[in-house]
Amino acid sequence: MSSVILRLPAPLRSALAALVCVAALLPLSRAEAEPGIRILNSLSTADLAFNALTTNSGSIDALTSQALTSRAFAGDWRLKHQLEDPAARNVMHYLVECALAPTSKVEWKDRLGNVYIFAGGAALCPEWEFTAPSPQCLGYVSACLLSRNNAYGHTVEISLRGEDPRDDLRFNPTGDTKQWHPMFLPCDKGGSGLGDECGWVGEGVGACTPGLEVTVAAGAPRPDTCTGLLGASSGHRVLRVCEKPWGCEAGDALAAAEKNDCGGDAPSATFKCPRGGRYSIMSAPFNRMEAPGSWVRPGTTHGRYPVASFGAFTFREGAFFGNIFDSKALSVEVSINMDTYLPQLSKPNFTGYPYQNVHACFAKDWIAGDVHLASRICANTTIGDHNAFGCLARTVGPCEFGSASPQAPRCAVGDGFKVQGDGDFEVCSDDDGVFHPEPITTYLNSPCDALPVTDRNTCGSTECDLSVSPPMCKKGCAPRSASECLAVACVKNPKLCAKQ
Repeated sequence: MSSVILRLPAPLRSALAALVCVAALLPLSRAEAEPGIRILNSLSTADLAFNALTTNSGSIDALTSQALTSRAFAGDWRLKHQLEDPAARNVMHYLVECALAPTSKVEWKDRLGNVYIFAGGAALCPEWEFTAPSPQCLGYVSACLLSRNNAYGHTVEISLRGEDPRDDLRFNPTGDTKQWHPMFLPCDKGGSGLGDECGWVGEGVGACTPGLEVTVAAGAPRPDTCTGLLGASSGHRVLRVCEKPWGCEAGDALAAAEKNDCGGDAPSATFKCPRGGRYSIMSAPFNRMEAPGSWVRPGTTHGRYPVASFGAFTFREGAFFGNIFDSKALSVEVSINMDTYLPQLSKPNFTGYPYQNVHACFAKDWIAGDVHLASRICANTTIGDHNAFGCLARTVGPCEFGSASPQAPRCAVGDGFKVQGDGDFEVCSDDDGVFHPEPITTYLNSPCDALPVTDRNTCGSTECDLSVSPPMCKKGCAPRSASECLAVACVKNPKLCAKQ
């Protein structure tokens, strides 16, 4: 995402800056049914790994020793020309948005007179506008930047969750002590069937005609004839249908099923289409402690499914923590060639971790968490005539107990104490056992959001529209469901999962 470039008189620049600040608030609006900060995940992984702002010891020392202001970038020689690097400008956009309040901004003028405006947003370190940042500030801004990197080049909205002892409302604007139901968190003590409120996945939203009877199923026969197949599945999962787009508890469900009336474990649920003409589907393994790899791809007898993503951020990806602004922990640097104003790499053809003091762990629902994180935070790039490959953070294994990984969990707390049910990892440590008190936990709308585009679809299967008679079937490609995306590692490497 590029910043605004202007060649306008000062009064007009100020007016447009105000509009930019307002626009920055839009992706940060709080979800109706959940805590956290909604924000876009679209920062280029390569840009964050190799740029003349945060991958340069001089500019890091300048950033961390004073207020984050236009004056600093105009007057400090360590910062004045760093944003000539396009990658540095991109990182600056996200840095300011993570750190400062929506009403704040930083301006910078390049050597040709172009003015760039960088607007605030998440306010994880609002004091940086007035003074040098504290270690806590740098920890939260570092985690925010790491959370927002995207190696696949597409924009995804995520939810950032955490606990800031300096301000209880930072990640929890309403102040409620119970913000979200733990039904989307893993089951700590096992569970099974329809009634246990843990281990659920938000699958998607469907549309129907209010008042008509609808059946949704995942690999079960059509209920009126016990012929054909409606949807698809692998393994034994249960379904819950809800009126609200963000799901529901068992007592509020429109319907639920752990099998079908025609015989077999493939679930099939029938309900009357609600007044609003929309419904959401949730699924969970029948046995919450079974080996990973089961999935459902629901189909419907009436209307369309899916028509929209699930209405809340319910899938916990993992946590990021550490300090990207540690100038002594850089293993490579990017500087500006003052003759050409182009970026240059201190170690040509570098491969490794540019930042030595930043870390990431994965939630246990990932079947191959280390593989996922590596694809999420590692990227190739070219600087001048030299190639480089960098990984933004050291992957330190699972965040929590119960993972299939043989590594020890890195976070002692799986749901911070201040807000019940928001599922933020706390008390997280790196490979050396050093604790980092400012982790940020990322939540996705769907596991599919964390996959490359090529893995989001499945091809070769036959899809049938059973809402018409006779059914219309065709072969082709279809989007994977949320649970299917979670199990995509099993498709690539069946040894990771139990046989279905």
